[in-house]
Amino acid sequence: MRVMLVAEQSVTRAGLRSILASAPELRVVSSFGDPEQAADAFREEAPDVILVGTREGLASDAAAAQKLLSVHAAPGAKAILLHPAATSMEVSQVLTGGVHGCIDPAMDEDQIIRAVTTVALGGAVFLPAPTVQPVEVTLAIDGPSPAEARLTERERAVLGKLARGLSNSEIASELFLAEATVKKHLTQAMRKICQPDRLRAGLYAYQHGIFG
Repeated sequence: MRVMLVAEQSVTRAGLRSILASAPELRVVSSFGDPEQAADAFREEAPDVILVGTREGLASDAAAAQKLLSVHAAPGAKAILLHPAATSMEVSQVLTGGVHGCIDPAMDEDQIIRAVTTVALGGAVFLPAPTVQPVEVTLAIDGPSPAEARLTERERAVLGKLARGLSNSEIASELFLAEATVKKHLTQAMRKICQPDRLRAGLYAYQHGIFG
């Protein structure tokens, strides 16, 4: 999986490069401090994931990421912002802009590697988990409300963990369940909320303020 780093702070770039280099499935193809300079390389490198961090914060990160993603040389590329989303409203705003995750670059190395891998494979990751707020931005995720879907407490818990980008085995560990039990609850929840895959189920959870 090809990764491009676009972070204005050199310490952040160096730290992330070192962390990602320890994961054999990830390859940092280029690193830039200026999003403008990254545009030409983006066309040539065609990364699977770009990590974007500016000094101005989340909104600036999102704008820079969206500009890079508009380069059609890598239509499947996905973006992670290097500022955590503080609220579910911020999650909604970046998701509608085509971003697949927000992380704190000071997180544990394993969490960063797992987040990048999850996004590269089509998932969405927002860590640390944001504070729940009423979502005012409408996402293109249809389905019944959690109340209408009659989700059980356990199904809500599993969806909340899924929304954080956790795998079934990680959800099982956090909820003290067998992995097969997690799979059963997730399958039932996805059927009830009418979502065909894990990514849409995770986005549904964000839209409805389900975090775990």
